[in-house]
Order: sequence, then C-alpha cells, then structure tokens
Amino acid sequence: MLERTTWNNTLGVLAVVAITSSPIATASATDLATRLPETSISGLNSVLEAAMTGADSLQMRDYIEQDFEGRRLVAAAPQKLQLRGSANYRKEYDFEQEEDELGDRLAYSLALSKTVYHWGALEANRKKGEINLEMEELSTFEAYRRLALDVRRRYLQIVVANRDLELNQKTLDRRRANLDSGTASVVQVYNLELQANAAELDLLKAENSFNDQVDGLARLVGSDSQPIIDTLPAEVPEPSTLDEQQVASLSELFEQGVSKNLSIEQRRKSIDYYQEDLHITQQRNKPKFGVSLGVTQFELDEAGRNRAQEILFGGVSVSWNIFDSGTTKGSVVSALARIEQMKRLFETARSDYLYELERAQKLLNLNRRILDRDEEALKQARKRIGEMQDEVDEGRAPASSLENVIISLASQEVRTNRSRSEYHNAIANMTSLLGLDPLAQKFIERRTQ
Repeated sequence: MLERTTWNNTLGVLAVVAITSSPIATASATDLATRLPETSISGLNSVLEAAMTGADSLQMRDYIEQDFEGRRLVAAAPQKLQLRGSANYRKEYDFEQEEDELGDRLAYSLALSKTVYHWGALEANRKKGEINLEMEELSTFEAYRRLALDVRRRYLQIVVANRDLELNQKTLDRRRANLDSGTASVVQVYNLELQANAAELDLLKAENSFNDQVDGLARLVGSDSQPIIDTLPAEVPEPSTLDEQQVASLSELFEQGVSKNLSIEQRRKSIDYYQEDLHITQQRNKPKFGVSLGVTQFELDEAGRNRAQEILFGGVSVSWNIFDSGTTKGSVVSALARIEQMKRLFETARSDYLYELERAQKLLNLNRRILDRDEEALKQARKRIGEMQDEVDEGRAPASSLENVIISLASQEVRTNRSRSEYHNAIANMTSLLGLDPLAQKFIERRTQ
C-alpha cells in the first residue's frame, strides 16, 4: 500500500466493519458473519487467502493506484515553489573585432517562482487529484469484496460438480453391471449398451466440467489446480439457516449499509470532483498573481558587446484573461450539467443498492425454503434405502429396485448440495452487500494502515 498523506477520513470510516448503532443491528450482523461458508468449510479459507494475496486483478489495482498517486502529485505541484533554470555555452568568433582566437560565451538564468493568488483554482485542482485517487481506492476495495464473493461461489460450484461427478460414475457403474449380468435378451442388451454409452458420455462431460471449473478458479486466485482439489470437502455442509423473522430483521441494516456502500460513496465523490471543476472554470477570467526571484546573465548588452555581469531580479507577475468570446460561460454551463448528472447518478446508485438488498433478502428467504424441502427429501431418500433393503432381503422386491433407490439417493444428494450451495451464496451476498464481509474487510483495513 502506498504511503499517502492525502488519505481521507471518509475512507477510514468505510473500512470499519462493526455496526454498533443498535443491539438488533449488531446481532444481525454477527448472525450473517458467522454463517459464511468458510466458517464450515476449512478448505475454502486457504483458497480465499490465496485469492486476496495472489489474484492478478488485485495486483493490477496496485498499478492503477500508483498511476493516480502520480496524478495527485502533479495536481498539487502548481501550488508549490517552482525552480527553473537554463544555461547556454558556446564558442564564437567576432568578425568585427577581428580577434585571433575563439571566444567563450555563457548565458544562464535561474528563477524561483511561486503562485500567490488564483482565486482558489489551484487548491481546487489539488483536491481533484485527491478525489480521483480516493475513488480509485474505493474501486480497489470493491474489487476485494467482489473477488471474495466470486471465489466462494466458484468453490461451492466445484464441490457440487464433484458430487455430480460421483453420481455420473455410480450411474455408469450400474449400467455396466446390468450389461454384464448376462440375464438380458438380445434386444435388452442393445438398449443397455445405449444406456451405458450415454452414461459414459455424461461422465466425460461431468469430468470436463469439473476440471474446467477447478482450472478457472485456480487462474482467478493465482494458484495451481491440485491444491484446490485437495481441499474439497465430501459435500457442501448443511448451513445454519436464518428463519423468516431473522431474514426480515435484516432490513434494519439497509440504511446503515447505504453509508458503507462503496459504489454510492464513489458517486458522492464524483459530485465533489465536478464541483471543484466548476470552481476552477469560474475563476478562468480573473487575474492571477505570482512572484519570482532569480539571477541571470545576458549574452549581450544594449550595444551588442559581451556582458558577463550577473543580475539579480525579483518581481510580481499578473496574468489576466480579459475576454474569451464565451469560452468560460460555455464551460460553466457544461460543468453545472455534469454536477447535475452526478447527483442523479448518486441517487440512482442509492436506489439501485436498496433494490439489490431487497432482492437479496427475498432470494435468501426463498433459498431457505428450497433448502428445507431438499433437506427433508434427502432424509426421506436415505430412509427409503433401509426400507428397500428390507424388501429385497425379504424377497418382496428385486435387487435392481435397491440399485434404483441408491441412484435416486445420489441424485437427491446432488440436488441438496446444490441447494446448500445456493443458500451459502445468498448469505455471502447479503453479508457482502451490507459491508460486513470480515475477509474482504481484513484486507481492506491492511491497505488503509
């Protein structure tokens, strides 16, 4: 992180995770943070840590911030002392004096200057440089937040894909076992071969999808694929869900989330930026004052003779753009329009954020209901295995019936794992939108120190 003296207090406020305005809000925030998927999936933690330190997207943000740090320095420079110098040395021959040798000629100038009063335009330009940098820092914070969400989503998808791979393998094994049983007729054998071939193709597709997802996550976080595979759990853990009343209580956090939302804060700073731009434009036709002090040596005097005498000088400069044919007026109109645009975009960003929170709240509640049904279906499928085993043992059902129930259980396990994954993602999304993601916040705070 760059050392900066221009760090704005607002950014420090945005970097604070804890919400302490009310007991209800604090409890809700804690409930969300403790239900993030990495709290129950140890392997996900290592992948998230790798992403936050090795992702190319974050390393690129470092270079972008360095770029805007340089621009900030450039914007602040006109207010400071300026030292300029020039020198010219040459050999010359004077035909009029008919000298026998070449003469030496040295001319130089060294001047120290400082702007005195520009009606606040230079200060406004300095602030523009700082605001630009702060907006880029907010973009970096947003990159941390989105990266953490993306890694969680991809990792959970891989766990589900792994279960789907197991299901396809079980299906293929069952098809091959039926084909190798030797009890099928010629027509049945043909159908069984078709089923086995289809199952094998499904397995190949599942394997390719699994490997592709693992490789994609590895590229995102900047690591190898094998460590990700090694950390995968056998299944997506059953999440601890919020009930309907708890989900509804999250509305208490929405307005506090507005004050912490990075996109909204960027829009607010855009208004500040163009207000400074307007101030600069409004001062364009006013006189500007400065002072200078220096030393110089001219090449020639008034009569054209050599002059080696050094001259010290000091003075006041005034520049005044008296008439510009409406250029300043047009620039003011344009600047005012940009400010109004930024204000509208600010209100839109706030409205969009609250709308996104409401959607995330509804989706969280919906995913909980879906998960509850799939968890119950999984319990029933496991119970059915025992019941069918008894029927087969008692001769009331063929062995193939048990195989079908086993495949049905595997299918339900995949569906339930997918529902768990979607619920975990819904929790993570709500937590992240509210600015309560402790992982992203940890790395954001490191950059603000």
